[in-house]
Amino acid sequence: MRALKKNWQNLDYRSPDIQPEKFYLTRCLILSLVISSLFSCKDNVKTYLFLSHTRTDSNPKIDSIAEKIDYSQFDMLWLGGDIAWYTSADDATMEYVDGIFDLSDENTLWAIGNHDYFSAERIQRFTKRPNSYGYFKNGITYLVLNTQDSASNINAEQLELLTKITDTIKYSSHLILLHHKLIWMYGNPDLEVLVDSVSNVSLGTSSHSLNPNNFYQEAYPKLIDIANKGITVLCIGGDIGIKTNEFEHTTIEGITFLASGINLGDKNNQVLLFEHDIKSRTLTWKYRLINSILD
Repeated sequence: MRALKKNWQNLDYRSPDIQPEKFYLTRCLILSLVISSLFSCKDNVKTYLFLSHTRTDSNPKIDSIAEKIDYSQFDMLWLGGDIAWYTSADDATMEYVDGIFDLSDENTLWAIGNHDYFSAERIQRFTKRPNSYGYFKNGITYLVLNTQDSASNINAEQLELLTKITDTIKYSSHLILLHHKLIWMYGNPDLEVLVDSVSNVSLGTSSHSLNPNNFYQEAYPKLIDIANKGITVLCIGGDIGIKTNEFEHTTIEGITFLASGINLGDKNNQVLLFEHDIKSRTLTWKYRLINSILD
């Protein structure tokens, strides 16, 4: 998917051969410095797209606008789940979404949703990685969670990974948790009352519900420890879009919860776009209409 961008980054931008005339030499040197500065600046600023809930009501199709987007314009693609109706039900559907999102690309991070979770083995075969994992790139640490594995709970394996990150995180400016279910709404008195106006699913105990979970008991204290080290912590969920297409909340401890997702055929569908300045170690975001990022 991002092969063109990788080739672009490997191009050699040396100036043309310089002629001996002094004036021409000066012009070429100035031009060379300007070009070098321009591309150095571009290389320091990356753009990331968070996209979720692209499914239709039958396999293998996804939302028609999401299908048309040129994803190579972004340096990373973060998928928040519910890509197709039952994404991993068969190879044909996986091949279809893989053709759009390039699932095995190291810059495509996919947090599995309830509509994706049919065959964990098939998902791993296409992504060539575990269904939950940690990842580090350009000064940001990512933890991709599988909130379907244990009924919205962060299971022991994922908690162990979070513990290791808490103990060893040193060089990152940010920690980003990518997940599907809005697990931080359950058990938070300020957010739980908003579930039915924000989350695609209500509180409950079915596989499609926002289940009771251990986020605040076992994961959140570790996130506070990381935030206390001066590292910005973001939790980004994807089970949203039907009732509202954006959500943002920052806790008193400084942990930010974000959510973004689309609703099939809605003209007001939005995506979440991030801009990362590697040099200044800053990450900013904004919600954009999905139509605005078409080529």
